[in-house]
This record gives sequence, C-alpha cells and structure tokens, in this order.
Amino acid sequence: MSLNSFTRELKELWTTKYLREDIYAGFSVAIVSIPLALAIGMASEVPHALALTTAVVGGIVAAIFGSSRLSITGPALSMAVLTANCVEKHGLASLVIIGIICGLLQVLVGILKLGRFSKLIPLPIVYAFTSGVGAILLLEALPIMLQIHTKDVYHPLDVIKNLIIYINHMNPLAFILALITIFIARKLPKYAPKLPALLIAALIPTLIVWLFNLQEIQLVGTLPHELTIPDLPNFATISSWHSLLISAVAIFVLASLETILSVRSIDKLGLGDLHNPNRELIGQGLANISSALLGAIPATALLTRSKVNIESGAKTKRAAIFQSLIILLVIYAFPQILENIPLAVLAGILFSSALSMLNHQQAITYWKQDKFEFLIFSITFVMLVFTNLIDGIQTGIMVALFIMVMRMLATKSNIRLWNNQQVIRISLSGNITFLSFEKLSELKKQISKHTQLHFVIFEFERLQSIDSAGCQHLLDMIEEINAASLKVIIHGLTRDQYKLLKSLNVDDIPFVNTVTESEIKQILETGGVSYAANEILKQGLEKFQEQYAKERSKLINTLAKEQQPHTLLITCSDSRLNPNEFFASGLGEIFMVRNVGNVVPCYSQDIKYSEAAAIEYAICHLNIRNIIICAHTECGAIKASIKHADSHDASGLDNWLQIIKEGFKKRAPSDPTEGTKLNLLNQVEHLKTYPLVGELLVKGEITISAWVYDVHSAQILEWDANQQDFRYILAQSSINS
Repeated sequence: MSLNSFTRELKELWTTKYLREDIYAGFSVAIVSIPLALAIGMASEVPHALALTTAVVGGIVAAIFGSSRLSITGPALSMAVLTANCVEKHGLASLVIIGIICGLLQVLVGILKLGRFSKLIPLPIVYAFTSGVGAILLLEALPIMLQIHTKDVYHPLDVIKNLIIYINHMNPLAFILALITIFIARKLPKYAPKLPALLIAALIPTLIVWLFNLQEIQLVGTLPHELTIPDLPNFATISSWHSLLISAVAIFVLASLETILSVRSIDKLGLGDLHNPNRELIGQGLANISSALLGAIPATALLTRSKVNIESGAKTKRAAIFQSLIILLVIYAFPQILENIPLAVLAGILFSSALSMLNHQQAITYWKQDKFEFLIFSITFVMLVFTNLIDGIQTGIMVALFIMVMRMLATKSNIRLWNNQQVIRISLSGNITFLSFEKLSELKKQISKHTQLHFVIFEFERLQSIDSAGCQHLLDMIEEINAASLKVIIHGLTRDQYKLLKSLNVDDIPFVNTVTESEIKQILETGGVSYAANEILKQGLEKFQEQYAKERSKLINTLAKEQQPHTLLITCSDSRLNPNEFFASGLGEIFMVRNVGNVVPCYSQDIKYSEAAAIEYAICHLNIRNIIICAHTECGAIKASIKHADSHDASGLDNWLQIIKEGFKKRAPSDPTEGTKLNLLNQVEHLKTYPLVGELLVKGEITISAWVYDVHSAQILEWDANQQDFRYILAQSSINS
C-alpha cells in the first residue's frame, strides 16, 4: 500500500460523512464486546482489565493500519485456552514477550507477502480447533458457574473427574444466575435480533444480585481505572525459552489464521472493499505489539463482533475506533458497573459463546461426505481436548499430511471379465508407486482365478503417475502373467510413462503397448478372440458409477429435478470429438446436438429436423444464451461433399450432405480444411435464420461462436469476425513435438 493511499485513509477518519452511522455501530459493538472481553479475560486466567486493554488498544491500532474497513479486532475466545496455558507455564509477564514475538512475526509475514499461505492449513483442523477450544471452555466454565474454588478448574480432565464433587459443593444461586445468562444469550437473538443479547444477559442477573443483595455471589471485583504499564519480565527467571517461543509461534499461527478466515468471511458478505491479507496481518501485528507493551493478551480479527458492526450500519474504520473509545470511557468513568458483574454471569456468557464454537454440523457433514476428513477432525479434536492445543494441532497436521500422501500414492482399480471368459480388462487410476505392491499382488491373484483367459488388458488412461518402483512391480507382475501363457496388453500410457517402463524392461518381458481401442480389437481378433464392444461400454459404466456418480450424489439428485445448461453445443458425430473432455465440463452443463457435419438446417415453417427442435427448446425452455457450433478438421462429411461422391446404398446420408453441398455452391473450397471452415460459417448463417435467434441477436442477448477442433494438434480455433479469420483460442502447444 502506498503512503498516499494510507494518508488518504487517515484523512477520511476526520470527515463528517457517515459519522452518525459509525458512532451508532461503535456503541452497538462496545456493549457486546465489554461482557465478552471480561469473560475471555476470565477464561485466559488473566486480570479482566487486560482483556479490556486488548479491546481498546488492539482495536484502534488494527483499525488504523489494517486493510479491512468493517472488521473488529480484540481478544478472541478461541485464543483463551492457549493464553491461559502460557500464563500458567511462564507467568503473567510473559505476555509481553509472547505478544511482541507474535506481532513481529505477523508484520514480517505481511511485509514478505506470505499471508496467502495461511490457506494451506486444512479446514478440518481449523474446525476441530474451534470445536476443541469450545469444548475446553465449556468444561472450564462449569466450576465457575457452580462457584467452586479449586486449583483444577482449568483442566478439562479434572473437571470431568471431579464434576460430582463440584455439584455437591456448588452455590445453587450462582448456578441459577448462570443459567439465566445462558438462556437470554441463546434465545434473545432468535426473538429480538436487534437487541444486544450479551449486554442484557449480563445486566439482568447483575440487577438480581443487586436488588436482592446476594452477598454470597462472587463479583468481578475492583478494576484499575486506567490503562497501566506492566512490569517488564525478568528474563533470568524464564526457565524454558524453547517452550516460550513455541507458545508464541502457536499464538501467531492461530491469531493469523483466525484473522484471515474472519476477514475473508466479512468479504463474502459483499460489504466493503476486499481486504489485503498481507496488510491485514501487518495491522494485526502492530495491534499485538501495542497490546503487549501494556501487558495485555493477544488480539485477532473477530467475525462475530464484525458482523454486529456491519449489521449496525458501520460504513468506515471509525466504527471500530469508536468501539474501542467507548470501552475506554466505561473503564474510566463507569468501572463500578463492570466490578459488580457476578463471575457466574461471565461464566454463563463464556458457556454460551463456547457452545457456538462447537462445529457439530460440520463434523456430521464430514462423516457423510468424506470419512478421511472426519478422521482428521476427530483426532485433532480429541488431542486438543485431552492433551493440549499445540500437540493437538501438530497431530492434526501430521494426520492430514499422512492421509494426503496415502491418497496421492494410492492405486485404484476397476476389473471386468468379459462374458467370453477370455479377456479381462483392468483399469488402473491414481498412482503406481512403491506402495502399490500389495495392490498389484491382489490383482495378480484375481487374474489367476480365471482359467480360460487368453488376454489381460491393463488400462492406464486415468493414471496420474508411475515411478520406477511401481514400474518394476508392474513388470514383475507382467512376467508372472506371461508365465501362465497369457498375453498382456498395456493401453493408455503417456509417452513419458511408456519410456520409463521400456527403460526398466531390461529382460525384454513381452507385452504390447496400444494407444487406440481399434489396435486392441485387431490384436484380439488376430489371437482368435472376438471383440465385444458392449463389454467396453459396460466397464466404462462401472467406472462412472464407482468413480463419479457415488462421489457426486448431490449433483445427480439436483440434476434429476431439472437441467440448467449454460451452453448449446452443435457439433459433429465424429468419435474423435469428446466435448465434455475438451471443456472439462460436467453433467448438466452442456446441451448437445450432434450430427454428421455439424449441420444446422435453415429455418422454415414446416421444418421437421430434430436440430430445429433442439435449438428452440434450448432457447425457450432452458433459457440458454450461448451457442457454439464446433466443427473439426479431417471431417469425412466435408471430404465427401467436396468430392460430390454419392453412396447408392446410403440415401439418407446423401440427402443430409446436400445441405453442406448447397453451401459449397456459393463458394467452392480448395481443400477439406478450407471446406470445414466454410461449412462452419455457413451453419452459423443458417442458425441466424431462426426467428428466436435473430430476435435475441438484435437485442444483443445471445452469443454465437464458431469453433474448429484440429484433430492433429488437439487445439481449437475460433472465428474472429473483426479479423475475418480463425484464431487459436489458446496458444499453440507443442503436442506434436
């Protein structure tokens, strides 16, 4: 960001535009932030004033130097457990060191523009972290809600173990106050969403204690009436710098991740300018350094309070600054209000907020959609709750990396034995590596079960990679198959994969390498085995069901209700054209018409061609406004039309080709390539004769494109009306090199 734009932002803070809206939004956020900050301070095992200091100082600094106009920065509930662990291990003064290290790392990452790498952390770990912290805070809040005095309050396992003892020694009035707080905090937003639920949840029980003079209820107690400078830590007393640095790095990672996730969520609301993650981290880093110099706890951007800010009508960064100033005013002018809040009420607020952190719906989604992601979520969650946050996150990342590697290196297979019992086709996908030995051994056992086999065909068209160890395993298996008097066909290897296999085949183990299906047909028939085309299609159907349909059941069910394709594609029936493969399009995206020569018959009142029906259906019923006519080089229909050759036993074909031949009467092509292009442009003109198409063209509401697929280079050319020539859509590749 340039100095000029930053200066311009600072000047905007002093204008009167949107001043009323920003003041109101700042007040609205402040009345939510104050009770929540007190609860976070309690959960962090620090004096309540330190959490309020973070809300004041961190909020102002992040608003000035950060990139997001509408986000709110302050103490975060998700950081409370980690902060409490740091204080327990290293003492309260260590917050100065931890905060400065965290802030400096954030500034450094922002300056080096590395903010985008925060997205590399798997989402199951993020959700497990927030859920784990939520579960820990729930357990931590329970003894405080019961008004229990114990050293084991902040350890989840001890809370579970001693829960019966806590209940026997609890203060019933404190527990009732906590339940009232939870009830208001959870229910009020549903029935009165515009009211400040947390403020009311804190205010009503506090008034009950004051009105009935409940002396046995513990209160927040005395707060400092000003922001104080902390005592500098005694570096000589720090026993483990290694542990302290790990804690600082952990807080840096979590604070940065929550900041970027929160601000990204604000962007998705469609309000305000999109944030710059690198500048946002610089702003958060400066906020953490500033807070640390006052001994406060770490800060981060907060999604919940940012949403309150937006919903309250905030327009500029001033709303966040006003929020912090209002909190500061309360600390100086009305500290008695905060000092008389019961601790059980803060525990109730903590409990209610922690409930919202439990991502149980996300866990259910993972269970239904991806068992591996559920495994990552579950292991991380359990480790977080029952060990510690750092070990939990480290374990989650290691499990995620292990699963990722296993997925990347996994070999998948699809086996189909032909009805004649003489041919077995094995489709291998994924990767063949040193880990594939067991999979290939299993396939070898499957093959040996069939005694009438003559041919074993391995298909590798969907194979991602094969390494030298995988090649050697494959060659060993081929050798054993050959020993059983079976012939092996290798089909669909890429050029590099075949080179690797050939280079390792020092013993000249016999196999046949094929590229096209017609080559396989010829080999089988030469070997005395009849070729069954339907078997190929059935195996393809099996692959579709196993590898596509099962994984995309939601898509299948959605498309079963209706189709909403974005494009009408009119193309040739030629088998060398595979549009869904060309355009990487899925089910329901392209409404397709295929015929010999990609022909569009001219419109007439009595037209009966199916092409006309498809065009009208696409425009009227499917509301398609993008039409592509795609031809291809080496088209048999074009060659036959140029030669004017008639086939006496195929009158239907001859009659159909007359449409192409009529177009060539206006201008005769010199060769099939020119004929392909001329015919394509003729069909575009035919398409324009349809009244529906013509009307939309006049209004500029429909797009018609003319494309040519080059069967030699696998490139597609597009007609450029301005240049009056065909141009490659993409830069020519070196496919044929």
